[in-house]
Amino acid sequence: MRDESEGFQGRDRRPTRFFTVDEANELIPLLESKLKECDRILVEIRAVAELTEDLEWYWGESIRQDSNPDRDEYLRLESEKNQRIEKWNAAIREIGNLGVEIKNPDIGLIDFYTIRDNQVVFLCWQRGEPEVRYWHTIEGGYNGRRPLE
Repeated sequence: MRDESEGFQGRDRRPTRFFTVDEANELIPLLESKLKECDRILVEIRAVAELTEDLEWYWGESIRQDSNPDRDEYLRLESEKNQRIEKWNAAIREIGNLGVEIKNPDIGLIDFYTIRDNQVVFLCWQRGEPEVRYWHTIEGGYNGRRPLE
């Protein structure tokens, strides 16, 4: 489903902007909303995928044959699933276009480029946290999170 190269946004991606803590915090309500939209679309994708998988299980390879009575329904569901996947990818791109790094949309893990002690680092936020409270080096990742204070 992910069509972004190098995972969501590869390590070689250059920052489109740098954030202060306040600027990052201002984006949190919008990020929460966008991530909720991604969740909703993902639920729809999984529901349609389950239906196509059921048809594949029942009919096997014959589901794709012209003579199969469920072929048209299967093709309709496959098309619907692909449209929803593209909708999810577009929603992910919208979030990325805000200038943030989407590390894991499933858990709502977002990084914001910033400058700290003359180094480029990430401010790190995860869905459910009321504000940005952590940072880490570019290489450090989630496990390297440190409190801002």
